Amino acid sequence: MGQGQGQGQGQGQGQGQGQGQGQGQGQGQGQGQGQGQGQGQGQGQGSGGYDGSVGLAVVPGGTGAGQASGSGFLAGYGYVARSAYATSIDLGFKPWTLDFTQDGSGPAFPIDRRFNPVPSGLVWQTDDWDPGLRFWTLPFDPQLTEWLQDLDMAAPSTMAAREFAHQYAKWQLDEAALTSTPIDWMKASDLAWKSTNPTTAWNAIKGELDELVDLMDDSRERYLAEALAQADGIPQYFIHLLGIDSASKPWTIQLIRCGLAIGNLVYMHYKAYFRRVRPSTLCPGLVPPFGPPGHPAFPSGHSFLGHFIALLLLEIPPVAARYGVGMTGNGNAGGKPTWPNYKLGPAHIDGALFWLAARLAKNRERIGVHYPTDGRASRQLAGGIWNEIFGGTANPIKVPTLQRVLERATTEWS
Repeated sequence: MGQGQGQGQGQGQGQGQGQGQGQGQGQGQGQGQGQGQGQGQGQGQGSGGYDGSVGLAVVPGGTGAGQASGSGFLAGYGYVARSAYATSIDLGFKPWTLDFTQDGSGPAFPIDRRFNPVPSGLVWQTDDWDPGLRFWTLPFDPQLTEWLQDLDMAAPSTMAAREFAHQYAKWQLDEAALTSTPIDWMKASDLAWKSTNPTTAWNAIKGELDELVDLMDDSRERYLAEALAQADGIPQYFIHLLGIDSASKPWTIQLIRCGLAIGNLVYMHYKAYFRRVRPSTLCPGLVPPFGPPGHPAFPSGHSFLGHFIALLLLEIPPVAARYGVGMTGNGNAGGKPTWPNYKLGPAHIDGALFWLAARLAKNRERIGVHYPTDGRASRQLAGGIWNEIFGGTANPIKVPTLQRVLERATTEWS
């Protein structure tokens, strides 16, 4: 009697912006009869992580919207099928959520049903997180031990994120500090939803839900295809607007990746800090066409990434001249904004890159997964972090790898 051995290979598949690699190992046992002949069977399950500059990730670990996510599959979470960034496959696209036609008996969806979270103190719980992201509920680890498990450790964006993480005391602020002057990383008006006055808080929440219902009725269907593509495709929108590719502008794309990686650390930290439930939890009639993602709502990751990437790109002088603020119909050159001007609000900042960032944020509201204040707060927060790195503050956040990537990206445009 012969003995057979089988080997299996698995490939992990997931969705997330970037490129990924999955590896799996399988072990099998087989029994054979005859002169050393055997049969074996093997099964493998893949696990991998984000490693991309463009393209879609093809690994279960790629749960980030283009940034390394640290979902930690190598640590044994197992394969979790997802339809988009940190969104269960069970919550993938559902066409019925676009049927806004009323039959005469009332609204197409039960949008008048609202739940007030204030009396109960409803917040996002640990179990509500995507399984691969629950480590964000733990005390912050400046070594990024779990976050690093599914990343390409050789990528410049990974090193930039590690350098940034070690200075966490400079960017992890409490609510009082965030809204204080001169920090101004968030506006008090964008935190009215968590006011200690129950009436003030509920009125703010109701007002935001009303805005989302209007967006649902008026523009969701028209922008759905774009919102689906943007769920895990943020970098492509900037790459397309700039008209660049990985062959001609590889370091510019690396700069975008650095923005994604650093941004992931910032907005995930503040999501865990504020623990705001998603809009459809309070107004089920919003029925997002896909999602919502398995992490808290406030602040918006898409809005943060869009604005932070825009600010990083405008650190490249030729990019700022073409796509920056202050351009006129007479062809005058643009430039990058100043922090005092930026924090005055969107009405004081123009330019194609900020237009794109705002569009990313608004589409998340159109599909009902974010409140308007989620996007506005992220815009302000992104500017604050950018200013701490590049604004010449007294005690800046120093990210040497990011600076080197920026220098190399700038030479590509010279």
